[in-house]
Amino acid sequence: MSTTSSREAAYSFVERLARDLQDARFELPAFPEAVLRVQRALQSPSTSAADIVTILSSDPGLAAKVLRVANSAAFKPPSSEITDLRAAVSRLGFNIVRTIAMEYAMRQIRRRDTLSAAARAEIEAISSDSLHVAALCYVLARHYTRVNADQALLAGLLHGLGRLYVVMRAEEMAETDRIDIREIAAAWQASIGKAILESWGLPEALQHAVEHQDDRDLDPLDSAEIGESGVPADVVTLTNVLIAAKLLAAEGGQAARGGVPALAWLDRMKKDGAAAVLTDHAEEIRSIRASFGD
Repeated sequence: MSTTSSREAAYSFVERLARDLQDARFELPAFPEAVLRVQRALQSPSTSAADIVTILSSDPGLAAKVLRVANSAAFKPPSSEITDLRAAVSRLGFNIVRTIAMEYAMRQIRRRDTLSAAARAEIEAISSDSLHVAALCYVLARHYTRVNADQALLAGLLHGLGRLYVVMRAEEMAETDRIDIREIAAAWQASIGKAILESWGLPEALQHAVEHQDDRDLDPLDSAEIGESGVPADVVTLTNVLIAAKLLAAEGGQAARGGVPALAWLDRMKKDGAAAVLTDHAEEIRSIRASFGD
């Protein structure tokens, strides 16, 4: 493909994404029906655990995944093994169940025989990156903030949803090469991800976090004081947690050594610096990833 035709294809694709955003029309192809039903059900505040169990039971693979996570080292309290879905849903809660369903959907998508090699590789990367960021979000929220850790886990997994959408839409345009798609996905993933979450009726805190996931200059503690516990009250938000998790996942200690403002709040809490999270909680991070089969 010539440089000119490649640019034309990329421009045409960006125009399509812009129309999708304008029309708020987002369909993620190849999502398992049970996952979509879980998502739709959880939009309603009247949905019960029994409703979710009924949906999960329609997909043996998804049901088995929920049971496996519920009995994993990361989420299993010191009690007897769970063998039924109702108990699993009760133990995990709706946020974790939604996270499991989304991760399951990503795995199903990348198994499609019709995917190009480039798309498959990109979806593999999205899945791995999302799960790593999700584990970091969970650890950061649980140990260093008052943000709900289950919601943080979900935010971490969903932050790459816009990137996934771009890749799947690109599969409809065979003339668009992988380099273009990776660049376009990086530029559009936050805005598209936010729009998808909005169309799904997810909480504004999740939408805001995904929309601002790349704001490296955001430091919530510029004018705040840290209390005796080392955790500032109602200052560090879900957005701060997601940004920090992405930076640590992508750059590790390099981001901290570079004095990135978005990690300053964590640097103030960790005497050895933000990057120490990766070593201090390495086993917990590994355990969370392993619970999802990574």
